[in-house]
Amino acid sequence: MSEINFRKSDKKMTTFEVMKQTFTFVFVICMFDFMFYMIYVEEGTTSSLIPMIVCGLPLTLILLILLLQSMKHFLGFGHMVITSDNEMVLRTSSSGLEKTSRFSSLSKMITNPMAKMMMREADKDGDGQISFDEYIDMAFDDLSINEKPWEWDFKMAYERISKKFDLPSSNLPISFEDFSIYTNSEDRTNFDEIDIDNDGFITKEQLIDYLWEQGKSEFTELRIEFDKYDVDGDGHLSLEELSTLISSGHHENWAEENTNNWWSE
Repeated sequence: MSEINFRKSDKKMTTFEVMKQTFTFVFVICMFDFMFYMIYVEEGTTSSLIPMIVCGLPLTLILLILLLQSMKHFLGFGHMVITSDNEMVLRTSSSGLEKTSRFSSLSKMITNPMAKMMMREADKDGDGQISFDEYIDMAFDDLSINEKPWEWDFKMAYERISKKFDLPSSNLPISFEDFSIYTNSEDRTNFDEIDIDNDGFITKEQLIDYLWEQGKSEFTELRIEFDKYDVDGDGHLSLEELSTLISSGHHENWAEENTNNWWSE
């Protein structure tokens, strides 16, 4: 079987926990369904049928979906987890991977008005297009300068990163062990790239410069995203290109994301 994709924040559920939670949900939903059915039986009117249709049928569909997901868990086709939002979710090999929507026409009906609204807000010069600068302003409008590493100079980066990672005030050489603690990674690849003289140590400035570049990655990713949807390559997003970008944002793709965002913590 294919490897199941989990999020780092997922808490894997044991078989007993899945059985317990499933039984609880089934019992509660069945109680509500029975209540709506009894109302209909006792009153026997058309108006009493409405609650059973509006509430009872959706609850029954939820029950069937839950039982299907639980069955996949028990058969090994997935694994139930508790998410960081305290929700019970089935993770599978396709979890977190981008999927092509089957309802693209419906999606456009929803995203086109959103794109028009965003265009009005972001298009500062009123040319009917969004430049990359306007796109950046729209994406990071609520962030302060402290959360935008790509706008720092080296002095600010030095001060912010030294404080954030509690770096020593001295300029003593930094070993790989220290580097691992600061970056929370045992991968030596990046350290070796910085350690150009191969003496097993790097300077404080080199570490700061490395962490600063990591902070700039969010800006770089937006540049790549902007260029991806700027189909005609004119350096601007048209209304149609913006609508396509918004539509793509409805897909989950967290299984391939890098979540090392220390600068926004």
